[in-house]
Amino acid sequence: MCNQSVGLIARAIEARGIATVTLGKIRELLEQVKPPRGVVVKAKFGAPLGAPLNRGLHEKVVMDSLNLLVNATEPGTIIELPYGWDEAE
Repeated sequence: MCNQSVGLIARAIEARGIATVTLGKIRELLEQVKPPRGVVVKAKFGAPLGAPLNRGLHEKVVMDSLNLLVNATEPGTIIELPYGWDEAE
């Protein structure tokens, strides 16, 4: 799904009272789409949590995303995660 669609969907879900976090690869695109909260990941397209079967990295990305969901203090907050595609578990 394209970044613009994800941002529009996230805003529609938020309008109904459900908090969201959007994962993206390119910060500039997230900034243009303006999701309620965004996480930039250094991953290949189609695999925002990292390489398949890299459970340790998947958990880190999910937990950091959930922490943003809970702790973001202003709308439109975007963070960049330090993890890369090739990071070992």
